[in-house]
Formats: sequence, structure tokens, C-alpha cells
Amino acid sequence: MKRFSTIPVAVLGTLLLAAMWMPPSATAAGELRRLAADPKFFGQESSTILEPPGALIYDKTVFVPGGANVLYLTISTTGDSHQGAAGCFTAGGQGAARCAGDGTTNVPGWVALIKLPNGGTNCDDGGGGGGDCHDNAIHYQWCTPIDRGPHNVQVRMATNSAGKRVFIEQAFFYVDASRIKHGGSACGVPVKDDDDKDKDKD
Repeated sequence: MKRFSTIPVAVLGTLLLAAMWMPPSATAAGELRRLAADPKFFGQESSTILEPPGALIYDKTVFVPGGANVLYLTISTTGDSHQGAAGCFTAGGQGAARCAGDGTTNVPGWVALIKLPNGGTNCDDGGGGGGDCHDNAIHYQWCTPIDRGPHNVQVRMATNSAGKRVFIEQAFFYVDASRIKHGGSACGVPVKDDDDKDKDKD
């Protein structure tokens, strides 16, 4: 007959209590840690007629846990624009995309996430010309290598043609962190990773 060992109830309770109060461990490989989730502009719009650097629409300081080496910043919102303008966005100038369109601005680090035809037979939902088509889905994510500790993350919005207004409303901003082997390469940024010395071990 097989014999089974037993754990005294008092000991088991102590172990469970310790597990409940144990501080969060370092981020494991592949685990996504949500650092912030912020709704903004519900019941109101955020808009700008400025070319880059435009207007600040999100500003948050987060603490990146130990073990994480990649930070993700996601915007999920609806938006529109007037007179065929492009709504351009940046998060600290990350990336090589440019804010380009029918305006004169062409700034590295910005990406145009909405731009609609301005033809006379298009929408004109709010008097902003044919390109004024309301409530278009916008979803975009930035990625950057990161170190442990406090970091300020920002998103800015601009028009590609000064004086032509761009809008967003009912937005959610998410900030996440994870550990990825060679995290710099995962973000398309040529940086040396902590894991380089271990690249032949996996």
C-alpha cells in the first residue's frame, strides 16, 4: 500500500498566507504585465489644429517591474478630421514613421492614423468638408526597450496641415511591459540586450 505524507493544517495555512502576501516576482519571459489602463475623453473630444509637436493627449508615469525589458503603449479610440487632414500621433518620437499628407509637415517619429478623402461627395458629417467622417476606429501600439524603474510615457496628437482640425474621443490608453529575449530587436531598435550573452543557451 502506498503511503502519503500529510501537511499539518497550521503549516498549510501559513504557506498559503505567505503565498498571498508574497510581493510580485520579476516578470517572467513572455508574461505581459499591465501597468496602466486609462479611459480619457468620454463625454468630450480632444482636438488640435497644430502641426507637430501638436497637443499632449496622454501623460502617465509608470513603474516598470524588474525583469521587464520591453514597454508597450497602446491607444484605442475613435477619431475624425476636417478638410482631409491627417491625424498624426507620436509616443516620445518612437519609430521611423512620418506625419505626411497634403500639408507641409514631414516629421520623423510620427504616424498618421487617420486620413480620409476630402471629396465633395464624401461624408461632411459636421461641416468639416468631405473628409469629415465621424467616429472612425483607431488602434495603434508603440514598443520600446526599457529598464526597470519609473518612466514617463506620453502621447501627442497633431494635424499634418496647420489650421485643419483633428479629433479623438472615447479613448483608452494601455501601458504594458514584458520580457522578450533580445527585446530591442523585437521593437525594431538596434540595441544590445542583456540576453545576448545567453543567445546560444535556449
